[in-house]
Amino acid sequence: MMKEECKECEEIHRQGLQSQPPKLTSAGKTVLAVGAGAAALIYGLTVPFLLPGFRKICLPFVPATEQQITNVIRCLRGRSGSIVDLGSGDGRILFSIMKQNVSKDSSLNISTADGVELNSWLVWYSKFTKWRLRNVIPRQSMNFYKRDIFKTDLRHYDNIVVFGVESLMVELEQKFKTELKNDGLIIACRFPLPNWKPVMEKGEGIDKVWSYDIFSSK
Repeated sequence: MMKEECKECEEIHRQGLQSQPPKLTSAGKTVLAVGAGAAALIYGLTVPFLLPGFRKICLPFVPATEQQITNVIRCLRGRSGSIVDLGSGDGRILFSIMKQNVSKDSSLNISTADGVELNSWLVWYSKFTKWRLRNVIPRQSMNFYKRDIFKTDLRHYDNIVVFGVESLMVELEQKFKTELKNDGLIIACRFPLPNWKPVMEKGEGIDKVWSYDIFSSK
């Protein structure tokens, strides 16, 4: 009786060994590792762009057009001091401003330029571009920060640029009214400040920009 049970146990064990999944070859392990790495890379690249959509109020990354940048620079003519770009994206607005600033026939006299952006990849890209343009634009004159625009102190900036969304502008008005310098200038792109009167408008359609000073809120 015991011998028969032992034979049955051996048969069950043998069948169990035969039914085990095949072991991965070294090539299979490599393919699996590459696939996992690619998935992690895609996740890391896309999450910073998708997360703003889950915030109550967000600034999606929509690159500024050449005409929009031209209109911003036109509104800045004769201005000096510091400037901040709220939701600076890939930094193209500030780079264009600072390139114009160092040209011989420039009507700008901007001393420092800061970009504020929540997307960490865009912040790093802007910093890389800043390094790449180090022979064109003084590196110490520009900085980029990963920061919430509503947690950014605007009181020491002379000029403010914002490419906002409609749902954001009312809340920004309150922040500007509290923190804008008496001689400060705001340039709003794509959407105007709903309750402020602009001192200047440039462009048409989606390329239109509006500039405001502290008296615009009265």
